[in-house]
Amino acid sequence: MSDRHLDSAFAAALREELTAIGTKRSSLQRHQRRVRIATAAVVAVAVAGLTTGAAVVASGYPGSTTVAPLGDSITVTRTGTSTIELGINLSGANTVIIDVTCESSTGAVSVDSTSGFHVDAAGTPHIEKTTSSWNCAARSTAVHIDDGYLAPGSTSITVTADPGTTWTAVARYGKATTRPFEVNAHGQTYGEPNDVYGFPDLQGAQATNGKVGYILTARFKSFRGCGYLPVYESDGTTVIGQFPIGIDPVTGATQCDAHGSPTPNPDPTDRQP
Repeated sequence: MSDRHLDSAFAAALREELTAIGTKRSSLQRHQRRVRIATAAVVAVAVAGLTTGAAVVASGYPGSTTVAPLGDSITVTRTGTSTIELGINLSGANTVIIDVTCESSTGAVSVDSTSGFHVDAAGTPHIEKTTSSWNCAARSTAVHIDDGYLAPGSTSITVTADPGTTWTAVARYGKATTRPFEVNAHGQTYGEPNDVYGFPDLQGAQATNGKVGYILTARFKSFRGCGYLPVYESDGTTVIGQFPIGIDPVTGATQCDAHGSPTPNPDPTDRQP
């Protein structure tokens, strides 16, 4: 899900999940947490942009995916759950770009997407169908999704909505292209985890001081409780800040008190996974 027009309620929800990661409060399963925080740069930077008004773009990361529109768009207005036919499947189409706007003031709306993935024991990434959902009572502006789920050979996408909930959608085919990871002088791959190349050694994250860099993937996967991980430049050596887990990035309040002792802050000079 890609959205540059998130409202304050959704921004708060994003911050809440970032704060909960690493604790029992997190609503994400462990493999989903890895994917979500693996794109910590995208999510955390999105929150920073929303709360500060800054125009921050995270799509330049190695491993990031860009989506190019294909063919003409189709506009429909429907009530309740409905399937949108996109026409003949175009060559190279592997996703759906869709903007959905609530016409009703209440009701839940959701669209299947491909923002999740998992890596098997052999290290091969596999796409997982996920769901982007929201409530019309909290969201009146358009929701932009550029990774709408397009099943193999399919020519349609379904918008799920509560009975009586009216929405308008503008949809078209898209072609997603993923950049490969880059490699630093120490032989470490770095970039944004994705469903093509899997996880790099260093994945993007935004530090509490606002600087965008990378955290060690192995350290993040093994992290438990609350605390911080050092954020490095792409060389994997130069520390530029700290990434909070289970700690509110704004207030510094820990979320681990009711669930056991928080994890001590790691030594920023400790680079062992």
